[in-house]
Amino acid sequence: MATNYQGNIEQVATETLDVFDAIASSVESQLTEAYSTGPASLASVNTFTSGEAVKLLGEIDEAQRRSLEVLAREPAIARVVARHADGRPVIYYICRETPAASPGEGKRLAGRNSPAGRLASLDVGDEYELRTPKGTQVLEIIEKALLHPLRRNGEWDSRNSVLEGETYGPVTVVSMRDILALQVRQDDDGLLESILADAEKASILIEGIRRSVITKMGLRDQPILDRYQDEIFRLPLNSQLLIIGPPGTGKTTTLIRRLGQKLDREFLDEDERRLADGSRFENGPEHRHSWLMFTPTDLLKQYLKEAFARENIAAPDQKIATWSRFRLELARNRFRILRTSAGGGLFVLKENDLLLQPSIVDNQKDWYEDFSRWQTNEFWAELDGAAELLSKTAATETSRLGTRLGSTVAGARSIGFARAMLGVTGTSAEVERLLEGLKQETDGAIKRSLVLQVNRNRSFLDEFSLFLDSLSSADDDLDDAEGDEEEEIQTPRTRSAAAAAAYTRNLRSQARARFSRRVLGKTSRAGRIAEWIADRTLPDADLRQIGESLQTQTELRKFANPVRRYLNGIPARYRRFRRARQADGLWYTQDPIPLGDVGPLEVDLMLLGTLRGVSELIGDRTIRRTIDEPVYSVLKESQQLFRNQIMVDEATDFSPIQLACMGALGSPMIESFFACGDFNQRITAWGSRSADDMLWAFPQIEVRPIQVTYRHSRQLSHLATEIVRLCSGETVDVALPKNMDNEGVSPVLGVGLSERHNIARWLADRIREIERFTEPLPSVAILVNDEAEVGPLADELQAALSGQNLNVVACYKGQFAGQENDIRVFDVEHIKGLEFEAVFFVGVDSLASLHPTLFDKYLYVGATRAATYLGLTCVGNSLPEKIKSLAADFAYNW
Repeated sequence: MATNYQGNIEQVATETLDVFDAIASSVESQLTEAYSTGPASLASVNTFTSGEAVKLLGEIDEAQRRSLEVLAREPAIARVVARHADGRPVIYYICRETPAASPGEGKRLAGRNSPAGRLASLDVGDEYELRTPKGTQVLEIIEKALLHPLRRNGEWDSRNSVLEGETYGPVTVVSMRDILALQVRQDDDGLLESILADAEKASILIEGIRRSVITKMGLRDQPILDRYQDEIFRLPLNSQLLIIGPPGTGKTTTLIRRLGQKLDREFLDEDERRLADGSRFENGPEHRHSWLMFTPTDLLKQYLKEAFARENIAAPDQKIATWSRFRLELARNRFRILRTSAGGGLFVLKENDLLLQPSIVDNQKDWYEDFSRWQTNEFWAELDGAAELLSKTAATETSRLGTRLGSTVAGARSIGFARAMLGVTGTSAEVERLLEGLKQETDGAIKRSLVLQVNRNRSFLDEFSLFLDSLSSADDDLDDAEGDEEEEIQTPRTRSAAAAAAYTRNLRSQARARFSRRVLGKTSRAGRIAEWIADRTLPDADLRQIGESLQTQTELRKFANPVRRYLNGIPARYRRFRRARQADGLWYTQDPIPLGDVGPLEVDLMLLGTLRGVSELIGDRTIRRTIDEPVYSVLKESQQLFRNQIMVDEATDFSPIQLACMGALGSPMIESFFACGDFNQRITAWGSRSADDMLWAFPQIEVRPIQVTYRHSRQLSHLATEIVRLCSGETVDVALPKNMDNEGVSPVLGVGLSERHNIARWLADRIREIERFTEPLPSVAILVNDEAEVGPLADELQAALSGQNLNVVACYKGQFAGQENDIRVFDVEHIKGLEFEAVFFVGVDSLASLHPTLFDKYLYVGATRAATYLGLTCVGNSLPEKIKSLAADFAYNW
């Protein structure tokens, strides 16, 4: 160890630990003080009018307290010395949270999300233009230290700190406290102690960057991003970005840091604040709560929540969701797609897509575009036909209105959807007035007939109820419901009321049938009721007149609330589209399709059409200004769905249609969307396969690759790139961190392991080896090919390791289980996005047989979960054919 910078390191260590102590003492003092911004700080609080203010102040207090608690545990995470253009140095201590005070003596504190926080992500020798209220300062970085504070026995230390200056480094300091203690011993105890201390110092000061060991299951904490990640997370609020890169490159961490920085108004520039303020809807969440993050699995969701907690970001279940659960909420409770117990909705979700042709997986975009065109044309054609019928009615006022509506609809297809809808809704008030007049006339005539029957026979409703009870609930009711789809139909509370409603509906059905010159089906529910009513109905002439009026009402109703009709009608139009395309031999199998069944991808298709329609309409300024008008009530209900920031982790596991749905949930005034993923890690058949899929969903999105992987040893990084090359013919651009000790050990392979007992014994031997190398035992995951193998293998391995007092936990369906140092067994399907120090993949040759199309993806995902130790087993005597040439890279043991 050269002596020319030892003194510098000791000086940095002394100063750093003093600054830790100063920050922590100041913070702890503040934590003992009373809240300063709570309700008591208001001179007068009106509990009725100041509720929002009190809540806001309470949230500010809580956020400040959480920030102070973070600073008390972790005073600073980096030290940067920068030189001004005039040669004057300035020392910055970068904190995870925004500091409230300065340690003085020319030192400055800055939160890592602030502009000055970028200094910690740059390299020694880099220049940075720091914008301050007093102007732009050009700074050159001349010294840098990445810090990991730890308080032990009441004294501060920094463990595994990485220091670098203009003339030295990088060097890893295992313990700043220990290096200072050694210096004291050298100074005080003479030559012998100095010689012994030099030997000890060699184990504390390590040339280069020391690799960290992953000791627990979860997402790695990376307080300081590298320069490329840092640049990405500071992009403007209204950016759309896809981060693509191999495992271990910090993609998810960058996403989380991005969100944290953009939630804090302090770090938004003037344009971003204006966007954030202007995007809030009535009763919608404030900007700091206006975000959503999607992830493919519940297990990854759990660890994302832990990562958010480290970043001091509140992340309840309402803000981090799997798409499968969020889809169900939207389709069932928000839009009329899936049936509920209370009625509404057309379909029942079946967790498969057997109704679809396999080719749809490769042509999802064309499938959606076909449906979108078809259903839009169907909607306008329906309005066009309604306008034509209205224009031909005998009533002059109705005829004139129909002619006007026809002209509006005719021009709709040549202008944007929102503008066209504005034109149609412009007549809604007039349509409602005319519709209400006609409805009163027909309702009055039918009610008078009912009154007449009751006056003649006071038991009429009771007798009618008894007859209705005799009818099967399975009887066809289409005639009864015809033409009433837009009317508010309330459930009667009494038997008499139900009978009265049934009589009214049936006379409507009779009237429509008379006017259209058809006969109600004798076996239909309406036909059987009409037969029972017999001559207790209206005269034929009256029925024909009412039927004509009802027909006019039906056509008018299509224009009364066209926005609601368009959005709520998408499921019915999809059902007709599916029937038409199946007849054409397109998209769907030729097997009979149950009318009410629908698969997950079909629900996604309908949701995308609905969400894009809502987003386009609300994105129109004129509509937003008049959102309180009744004609836009469905939009006002839906605007609560929008969020200022949408984030997606492991984006390639989602289909292009699913990603487009997520993007459509972003505020149309901001259109912020950040996603990360790796196309080589796609483990769903329907997942996105290329940047073209993303560009279809987001035409303006920028795709940025990041290549430096911080997870893997050199040996495992090489193996991962070879797996991709051999299985797909593609090349993975990956780089290891410079100046880091990236050496590891070769992966190991066990062959001829078909019996569970033998597999467990081989795994136990390898795990004992790892514990001898790395004590205590680091995080270990065992991956199997099927959920049914999780429990039995965990039990067998537990028995094999009983002598070492290690605990093996079965993680069924990817659920979190066990303690930090437990060995966990997973189905490989659930392991996406996590990392472990050691991973064992059981039965890779069986996997190749079970999942030939996704084998390479599963293998790549499983293998890249490991940082240092990777083991594979085979039932047969060799690796699968695709990767057989990699056998020379494996050893039998460590």
